[in-house]
Amino acid sequence: MKAIFGDFDGTLVHRNNESFYALKEALQLNNYVIEDSEIQAALNWAHPWNHWETSYENETGEKWWDRLFSKLSGFYERYGVTEVDKVNSAYKKRILSFTCYTVFDDAATVLEYCKNLGYHNYLISNNYPELPQAVAQLGLDKFFSGYMISADIGYEKPRPEIFRQAITMAGNPEICYMVGDNPVADIRGGKVAGMKTILVHSAKGPSIDADHNCESLTEIMEIIK
Repeated sequence: MKAIFGDFDGTLVHRNNESFYALKEALQLNNYVIEDSEIQAALNWAHPWNHWETSYENETGEKWWDRLFSKLSGFYERYGVTEVDKVNSAYKKRILSFTCYTVFDDAATVLEYCKNLGYHNYLISNNYPELPQAVAQLGLDKFFSGYMISADIGYEKPRPEIFRQAITMAGNPEICYMVGDNPVADIRGGKVAGMKTILVHSAKGPSIDADHNCESLTEIMEIIK
């Protein structure tokens, strides 16, 4: 058995800052105007993928959202946001509309190529619990055998726990690749888990930790035979 574990944001889809725009819009819809830098700082504090050292096994799934909004409560209080439920609802609604994603042009071709070679594709992502719904809406779900989403298990990449659970989910394949755009979360985490690693689309440039560095997903087809 052989498997390819792939990241989502920045790997299969162009990286964006949708969380920021979603919260900014949610605030504006309820007549709150707050500096962009303050909104971004609040989200940096609230999102668990920015604090991967901390686990939250008992706050997964729908409780993940409760945890996120609880983390934002101090920000709301500081800026006089009283319509908290309305803001949170508008924020979540925009995030779960999944309209912000733009798939890399070669993503479907490469996923299909790997699947036809006998690899099982798995998504491993620090993300919202509803991410598989976004993958389906983008028409990519037919290429995947399973998903390992941090919000469902309480561990963020590069924590070894998320990689161990992903490998177990995949049936402990003899050949494993980790493909991602983050030199730490994807590449260093994958290396520690014993995977071959492929860095793609990295804004930080090549990584000495990666087994392979690729500017595009298409280049993977020359590596995975």
